[in-house]
Amino acid sequence: MNFRWDPAFTLGIDLGGTKILVGVVDREGNVISRAKRSTPASEGGPAIVTAILDAAGEAIQSSGLSSDQVALAGIGSPGPLDVHAGVIRWSANLNVRDFPIASELSRGLGCPVALENDVRAGGYAEYRLGAGRDYRNVVFAFVGTGIGGCVVVNGELIDGVTHNAGELGHMVIKVGGPRCGCGSRGCVESLASKTAIARRIQKAVRKGLPSVLGERIARKGRLKSRDLAEAVQAKDLVALNEVQRSAHFLGVGLGNLINVLGPEAVVIGGGVSHALGDSYTEMVANSAHNRAIADPEHVTIIRRAALGDNAGILGAAIIAQERFAQGEIPRAHHPESAQPALAAPPGSKA
Repeated sequence: MNFRWDPAFTLGIDLGGTKILVGVVDREGNVISRAKRSTPASEGGPAIVTAILDAAGEAIQSSGLSSDQVALAGIGSPGPLDVHAGVIRWSANLNVRDFPIASELSRGLGCPVALENDVRAGGYAEYRLGAGRDYRNVVFAFVGTGIGGCVVVNGELIDGVTHNAGELGHMVIKVGGPRCGCGSRGCVESLASKTAIARRIQKAVRKGLPSVLGERIARKGRLKSRDLAEAVQAKDLVALNEVQRSAHFLGVGLGNLINVLGPEAVVIGGGVSHALGDSYTEMVANSAHNRAIADPEHVTIIRRAALGDNAGILGAAIIAQERFAQGEIPRAHHPESAQPALAAPPGSKA
């Protein structure tokens, strides 16, 4: 394959704890095709790479492009990360440690790959194209399998000296609270994520409280945001109680950040927020405003994200394009001489 340095089309990859989304993105920020796979989270790095490459092949085929027309890729992944080395240091929701995902994907895709935290990627897309585009100082929170966040200050995505800043899901807000996947106790994630909601629903069902979700979680092995939203709409009391609890604790964390940072806006996204809609956002906002003593007039706007599932895809692609333009993608992330895995037809065992 003759590699062409022309990022007219970029592959955006959103690696989550339960699903992988891959899309082909053009220069104007349009997602022209998408593909989805379940994340083989327990199977380790090589299995995750295989699933991503399979989804990438489908997305490229659906776009009508050839693989050599997609000249660049970006991936958003749970962290902590070493973004410069392209390595996932470890993750509470993925069975990997010190895994060089950028170079592995680069070999498979045949193009440079930029790595960024998945939530920072999604937040940056919302800042550039979505619900945060009218502001320069924004806090983003994404509620899904886990909870992640990022902060934009004066138009700059803040990553801190560790390049992993913004992990609002791992602020401890209840000392001695539930154990989090990160190993700590009482994190926002352990109290407000979809995983936390599912755990509490199962506990309520074991105590004899009726809920349509008990059987669904047992059958599917996990709680889907769509099922949670349907239960709330049907006024399932267990589901309503746990959604309110999630909103309360997320609001506690965001109220703390409003006190510290004084942002113009807080944007709430992720699968749970998307499925539950504005009612969930309003509950979070009420909890946050009740604790934001630095904002007695409620100047900080709290709103729902606008880009849905496309946020992670778009953010990963935009970040890759910007790093490529600035020459920041390390040579180690560039394709090697080997033929890319995508030379095989999508879904092929070859």
